[in-house]
Amino acid sequence: MLLPLIASRRRIAAVSLAFLFPLVGAATAHEGATGVVAQRMDVMKQMGQHMKALGAMVTGKTVFDQETAQHLAETMHQHCEHVMHMFPPGSDGHHSEATPAVWTNREEFDARMRRFDAAVEELMAAAASGDKAQLGTEFKAVGQECSGCHDTFRQKK
Repeated sequence: MLLPLIASRRRIAAVSLAFLFPLVGAATAHEGATGVVAQRMDVMKQMGQHMKALGAMVTGKTVFDQETAQHLAETMHQHCEHVMHMFPPGSDGHHSEATPAVWTNREEFDARMRRFDAAVEELMAAAASGDKAQLGTEFKAVGQECSGCHDTFRQKK
């Protein structure tokens, strides 16, 4: 009985470390960004990494692991709750990738962020259910919310 629990904790630790290393790289990728701008860039980067990992599970590139999927979705949800508040007035400079529309069209931006959070909540529910097909459906919905927001509120690279 104890062996599966130990294996499960090791898997969670391995997944956590796998997502920590990209964050170390994020610090150099966003060189020059400071304060809340650097924080939100790092959070967004981590959510992107979580989406990549979930996408790999959904498409069969990696083995579907319900516990890992659930952990990734829950972490994304926690990030959603914080990142909404990481766009205070005056944080549009300092190497920010956000467009001025974040601040000039704040109502639409906030509405997009709420829709994104709602989609992530559905993703969490799908991950918790263990239904891979449902996870795929909700994964696509989250991806559409990401893209829709980036189209208007993130500078083109």
